[in-house]
Parts: sequence; structure tokens; C-alpha cells
Amino acid sequence: MNAEALDPRWVGTWAAEITAYLQSVLSAFDTYYPFPPGENEVVLAGPDQSPLDATLVNRAASPDLTAFYEVIKEVTMSDIGNGFFIHPPDVVVARLADGPVLLRDGDTGTVFAGNGGGILYAISPDNTVHRSNDASTDSGFEPVATDLRDFLGQVLNAVAHFTATRTPGDL
Repeated sequence: MNAEALDPRWVGTWAAEITAYLQSVLSAFDTYYPFPPGENEVVLAGPDQSPLDATLVNRAASPDLTAFYEVIKEVTMSDIGNGFFIHPPDVVVARLADGPVLLRDGDTGTVFAGNGGGILYAISPDNTVHRSNDASTDSGFEPVATDLRDFLGQVLNAVAHFTATRTPGDL
């Protein structure tokens, strides 16, 4: 288990960096694509979000995920690669009503993100992030990041790669 909790200041910096990349992509979007951009934004958390955060804590969600939602409500990147989304807390809570997903190591996880192809990302209570094998919660999940900070770093690298090359990065 990661002993160091996700720092809200680091999350804020991550959000600013992602936003800068999104602005860069969107400023030249019509140069590369014959259609208008979709929704691409980082939505910061607001004061109305605290009941949802409390629900996540009560559901034994990852401490890193709870810390993330203290700063960011949702991330929508429809036009980055094949699309990438970090779901808002109410979607995560609704999905938890069906129960957590079973991860490869027999642990359980909370689905919190996905890509445009239906691949899901789940985080275990020890903060390890897992990726589904297919577009299903029953397809099995494999670890892809040691914790949420590592995963968000991978997302940032993929967005930076896309911004520079207009080709999807690894994620």
C-alpha cells in the first residue's frame, strides 16, 4: 500500500497541465479535423460535491480517489486519442451500487475512468490502478499503475504525446 496520500496541490498542478494541453489541441483543432471538437475539459470540484465524497469514503473507496475528487469533479477528453474520461463522483457512486469489480489478484476495485473504446479503469483500496481486458466489468482487470498519481502521470504523458503528434499515446 502506498503510504503517501495523493497531494491535492499536485492534483491541481496536474489539472492545469492537462488543461493547457487541451487548449493547445483545441486551438488548432480545425486545422487537423473536418468536424467540430467534442467536450474536452477538466471540471474542478465545487462545494456541492461533499456528500458524494462522503459516500465514496463510506464505500471503502481508495484514499487517492477521494483526494482526487476533492480537487477535480470530472475529466472529459473526447478528442484526445480515442477519448478518455474520469467519471464524476456521482457516476462512480452509482456504479458502486452494483458492487465493486473483481480484480486479477482477487481484490476488489472501484471503476472511476474509461476510454472511448469502453476500456474501464478501476482503483483498489490500496490505490493500485487496474485496466479492464475488454469493454466489460467481467473481462478481468490487470494492474497498470502503482497508484493514482502514477496513473495520472501516464494520462498526462499520453495527452502530451497526442498534443505533439496527433496520434494516441499509450494508456
